[in-house]
Amino acid sequence: MDIRIKNYADARDLKELKYIFVDALDVDPTFVRYEEEYNYCKSIPGLLEAHIELTPFRQDKSRWDEAYWTSLKIDLVKNFSDRRMMHMKEVAQVFLAEKITRILKERDAAVATPSITSSPVPKIEIKVEPASTTNAVPSISRAEQEKRDLEEAKRKLEEENRRTEAARQAEAKRIEQQRRIHQTTTQTAPTGDSSKKAIGIAVAVFAVAAVVLILVLK
Repeated sequence: MDIRIKNYADARDLKELKYIFVDALDVDPTFVRYEEEYNYCKSIPGLLEAHIELTPFRQDKSRWDEAYWTSLKIDLVKNFSDRRMMHMKEVAQVFLAEKITRILKERDAAVATPSITSSPVPKIEIKVEPASTTNAVPSISRAEQEKRDLEEAKRKLEEENRRTEAARQAEAKRIEQQRRIHQTTTQTAPTGDSSKKAIGIAVAVFAVAAVVLILVLK
């Protein structure tokens, strides 16, 4: 098992684990290199999330192209579900078929190569021609572009989380202010008995004043 992944798993570092597995199929589309580690980490609480439908899964394999692959990786950053990971393993068999073939050949060659040989290994001289710089146009590799897309998706996700937290705090502050206003109003409002008592006093005062007025007029 990859010791780095095991350390992240034992430390419950879900963020780093997700980033590793998001790029795992680009590194090894056969997933042999990560199968054991992924099965080990699946049991960690919080790593796998309930599946949320984002980019609809395509069943037409002829449409499993680079754009679809990139969208699946971005969706995996947003919603790390086992269902999406399994679908990506299927897509990798088609979209990264050439890389899978190359990796399998390299593995077969490594197994077939003897560890000790009695015959001398011929020295092969390789002549490297200098690359022409005429009309050179800088380009970005597919892996680099995917890396940039993932970084952008991570940035947007973190920004969205910050906005959600700010909105939650603002709402909590508003509710607390309303609660305080209601509490203050309740404490200062006259009770029913106090209101009745005040009305009784007012009536008595009015009656006395009326009697005095009648006596004066007589």
